[in-house]
Amino acid sequence: MTRGGFRGLFVCWAFLAMTQVIFLVLRGTEGRGWDAGNYLSLATMLAAVAGLAYLLYVRRHDKHFWDEEEARRAEWDRRGRQL
Repeated sequence: MTRGGFRGLFVCWAFLAMTQVIFLVLRGTEGRGWDAGNYLSLATMLAAVAGLAYLLYVRRHDKHFWDEEEARRAEWDRRGRQL
């Protein structure tokens, strides 16, 4: 996974989690009991938090690949400037 792919997925999962939190807060202020929509929002929010946790796990273990990619880009940039 590249840094750009990680950033894009992280933004999508974070947006999904935040929208579910907003839905739960708005539905919770209505004063009614929990219905199927609330449980579905809660399940979606938990899945989004699990997705964010997995992305952070992947980020930690793919860091050396990203460092190699940055070193390769820096090498190409250095060679281009020498021309």
